[in-house]
Amino acid sequence: MEYQASNLKVDLKKRYHFTVRSAIIVSCIVTALIVAAIVFALNIYPFAFASERGFGIYLSESNQLVISDKDIVFYNKSSYEIKLTEEGVQKVEALKIPVYGLPFVLKIDGKEVYGGSFWTPISSVPSSGIVIEVFEIKDSIIRLEKGYPTSEFFRGPDQRNNSQIFDYFQKIGKA
Repeated sequence: MEYQASNLKVDLKKRYHFTVRSAIIVSCIVTALIVAAIVFALNIYPFAFASERGFGIYLSESNQLVISDKDIVFYNKSSYEIKLTEEGVQKVEALKIPVYGLPFVLKIDGKEVYGGSFWTPISSVPSSGIVIEVFEIKDSIIRLEKGYPTSEFFRGPDQRNNSQIFDYFQKIGKA
């Protein structure tokens, strides 16, 4: 009887060590897979994990950054014009804008300042908000405008005069 009990203790010890060792190995493999998945995701979709620092115009629906302060040469406070780099122009021209516009939100350091819509001048649908017409960008300049097709269609407060925007561009030397 004593022999069996001693063998049982040895057998249980071996099983315990095997189970603990297996659990450690499995947890290391799972951790490595999680780390690999995160690294892969950051390399494939870096914009999805990027912090919202600085100025940006984002598509409202997807939060996709369209224009950042890196795409901007200067901001004109009195005319609400934004001169874009060539890359910035290409980003705007690549947008697929429906006749009802493509809503955007203007943010500074991740905080919403105000919203509007990219608009195509081939649309017969009026807009009562802030719009950026993008059909033909002349001299790499886009303009934040009140309403479409004219400012008479605009309703609500004119948020383009928000001091945060001018202060930001003045701070980075683009005003």
